[in-house]
Amino acid sequence: MLSQQTSSPRGEVRIDGEMTIYRASEVAQTLFAAVRTQDGDVRLDLSNVTEFDTAGLQVVLMARRIAAASGHRLDVVRPSEAVMDVLKLCNVPQHAEQSMDSERATA
Repeated sequence: MLSQQTSSPRGEVRIDGEMTIYRASEVAQTLFAAVRTQDGDVRLDLSNVTEFDTAGLQVVLMARRIAAASGHRLDVVRPSEAVMDVLKLCNVPQHAEQSMDSERATA
């Protein structure tokens, strides 16, 4: 389930339930469409994600690229424990600026 909240100054998108290979295609289509419709930076609330694997991570990273292509950022906010476990395991920062700083440091 994906919900979009536009009441905040920065657009917020929330995903509930699983973000695994079993739902990757469904979540990706909905999330990418939501990111494309935002007029600014996106806050991706993953606090209600119950399961998260590398397919879910790929969806988040691709959504980050889509936001960046429009000149915006996508930051993961309030990640669940399942999300944090994978982010830490894969050494992926929650915030886009951390990711960009890491990329610049290795260039």
